[in-house]
Amino acid sequence: MVILVHLANLLYLGAYLVRDILWLRVVTCMAGLILLSTFVNQAQLPWVAIGWNLVFFAINAYQIRRLLLERRPVKLLAEEQRLYQLAFRSLRPREFVRLLRVGELRDHAAGEVLVARGEALDRIMILVDGSASVRHDDRELATLGAGRFIGEMSFLTGEAPRADVCTTAPSRVAMWRSDVLKGFLEQNPELRSALQLVIGTDLVAKLRRPEIAPA
Repeated sequence: MVILVHLANLLYLGAYLVRDILWLRVVTCMAGLILLSTFVNQAQLPWVAIGWNLVFFAINAYQIRRLLLERRPVKLLAEEQRLYQLAFRSLRPREFVRLLRVGELRDHAAGEVLVARGEALDRIMILVDGSASVRHDDRELATLGAGRFIGEMSFLTGEAPRADVCTTAPSRVAMWRSDVLKGFLEQNPELRSALQLVIGTDLVAKLRRPEIAPA
């Protein structure tokens, strides 16, 4: 009996030494089960200790299941994989899937206005397929292709767009409402930093190429 108590406590000690939270919880569950087994043959069962150990075991078991589900390989659809490769490779696939869930995909015919100059823009977009033209009055400033953001400056600064953007071919666009996306990122600071890097990379690429301008 004493040996089991020592073994349980050694496992608890080992759990505190591991860095991976999943293994910490697994080892803690093992230690808890061993400790529970030491109560069985006692003349008077310590129900309070048994109850608390069962609560801790249930919590850890639930968290183990959640962690295993989170670590399952992510399978992206062909369209999702294309968008991921175009612009979001700095995100982990699971982060990318979570980001997609708060947005939506829309189809646009050629000639549709995506952004109107001077009008408040409540969304940020990225071209999945197709192309768009950035125009000021009758002058074309830039052409945007698949993988390029639209409305990112308004999303970052809150200012109204300074140019019009319209599709020049049938296009597939991923779109996020600004308020929804900002709320989501507030709850996920790590993902917020990663997305800021993605948008920043897109801006740098546009500034380096005169034929592409921030939209």
